[in-house]
Amino acid sequence: MRRIQRFPGQAALAAIIVLESALPVWAHEPGVHVHGRAALEIAIDGATVQVNLNSPLDNLLRFEHAPRNEKEHQAVTAMTSKFNQADSLFIFTPAAQCRVESTDLTSPVLSPDLLAPASDSGKSADKSTRKDSGASRTTPSTPSPAADMHAELEATWQFRCAQPQALQGVDVRLFQMFPGLQRLDAAVAGPKGQSSAKLSPESTRLKW
Repeated sequence: MRRIQRFPGQAALAAIIVLESALPVWAHEPGVHVHGRAALEIAIDGATVQVNLNSPLDNLLRFEHAPRNEKEHQAVTAMTSKFNQADSLFIFTPAAQCRVESTDLTSPVLSPDLLAPASDSGKSADKSTRKDSGASRTTPSTPSPAADMHAELEATWQFRCAQPQALQGVDVRLFQMFPGLQRLDAAVAGPKGQSSAKLSPESTRLKW
């Protein structure tokens, strides 16, 4: 997992290093792919909170390839819609007044058009859908046979908190949205230091 963006300042750099060391080895090693499990990183730097998720696509879609029919295409669309409603996926301390500012989704087997918010896909995407049965809309820009066997999705969200001093934790709602997800190996780095936890459908809260 290497998509954590660089915040300005030494505190951010330290937070990134902490997150890299706090997650289990499987979350960093290339080719390690565990269904039912995903890795979650949260870096807090002043009023900015960055959340990074790395998960096998099977946890989210029940398949790990570019959609091959309309049902699979709809599953990707539904997944993308959920990820683009991050305020419903991560419930931060209400008094902190945190709001999502940006969302970035990437996968080696899903095209950027499929992972874009509905408002960003534009009329051109709608036209291409009407022209053919869906081959152009489902083909990734750089297909990889190896990735097609064990593909993952990386999601990165940026939040801004109006009252960051009140931020004490987050309730992670990913399990409710994605039943195939059974465990999250979470790492947090912020002004109060570092912590790690294993989240499950029965234990969804992170406190710091």
